[in-house]
Amino acid sequence: MMVQILHISDTHLGKRQYSLAEREKDIYDVFSQLIDIAIKERVDAVIHSGDLFDVSNPTTNALVIAVKILKKLKDANIPFLSIPGDHDTPKRKGYIIPHNILTELDLIKILNYDKPYIIKDIEIYGIPHIPTVSKNVLVSTLSSLKPKSSRSILLLHQGVKQILPYDGSWQMELGSLPKGFGYYALGHLHTRWRLIQDDGSIIAIAGSPDIMREEEIEGYEKFGKGAYLIDFSKDLPTLTTINTTVRPQKVVTINTKNLKNDISKIKSDLLKNNKGENNKPILHIIVEGERMRKDLLYRELLPLNDIALYYRIYKDETIQSVDNLTYTLPQDRGLDKIIIEYLTKYEKFNEDEANLILQMIKNVDSEDIVNEILKRLTGVNL
Repeated sequence: MMVQILHISDTHLGKRQYSLAEREKDIYDVFSQLIDIAIKERVDAVIHSGDLFDVSNPTTNALVIAVKILKKLKDANIPFLSIPGDHDTPKRKGYIIPHNILTELDLIKILNYDKPYIIKDIEIYGIPHIPTVSKNVLVSTLSSLKPKSSRSILLLHQGVKQILPYDGSWQMELGSLPKGFGYYALGHLHTRWRLIQDDGSIIAIAGSPDIMREEEIEGYEKFGKGAYLIDFSKDLPTLTTINTTVRPQKVVTINTKNLKNDISKIKSDLLKNNKGENNKPILHIIVEGERMRKDLLYRELLPLNDIALYYRIYKDETIQSVDNLTYTLPQDRGLDKIIIEYLTKYEKFNEDEANLILQMIKNVDSEDIVNEILKRLTGVNL
């Protein structure tokens, strides 16, 4: 029996990158593109592996637009199946996920792992995002799942150690995935990735359908942005890559010794590739050369306003010479690393304890998570 399903993820509806109204609209537009593709392809379902919204209390604007777009899917009799991601999940007790509003309107179905949702003969399970502090619960839940056959899908929204090997950033390993599923639909990571396992099953990260952060640009240039079309014509699935049209974002380098020429070249290159007023790019600028006053630098950058929607100094790699000695400005190591270094070096916590404290800081609004971490740190039941 042929079944086609569109796998999308990390749409982050309502996100306003760099506080730009145009970027919020871009995010809605790519979501609408995906829904239109699902209708055009006459898929049997759309699955969404978490972070439908950018925050757990989305604006009225984000909710209204989500309703309008999802209603098109409902009118085409195509179910939208989703799990909440970490951005969708409230940190405080008693607050509901925004998915519940859409469920009340019969626009989406929230998946769970107790009972699969059936599309024709395809079993679809879903596990909502489980935080790092509770990753043992995640592993236990995964081990309990046993699909009837490979004509089955499991949705997850978790960091994976083999892909995100940084402390505190992952909750599971690929080896923890239960056997027997034909397709593992992963979210959370924003760059596309797929792995065909020895048994023919596929682990796939659909990624975000737009560029949410500058570190995604390299992945976008290699793999594009969009979704995966899953074809279950046989017992094991095949994938087709579906691309969305997104506003370009580029990392460019300028040297303070050659500012005017570098800026002129950037403008020239962008004019060749610009597809219209509504598609002006975002520029992430790396500055090299001799250090100069920021007000003078930004004055030189003003001509970019004609061609770019927005630009920013992404990295300052300038140097300053004093008395024939050269100084390089210190680069940002990231707040997480600074906190871990402080806790281990000055407060004498071991690395595991420091990572637990970091997780407590990140989840300060969640009483359950904070209490769980305190129990593990102190050995005392609260």
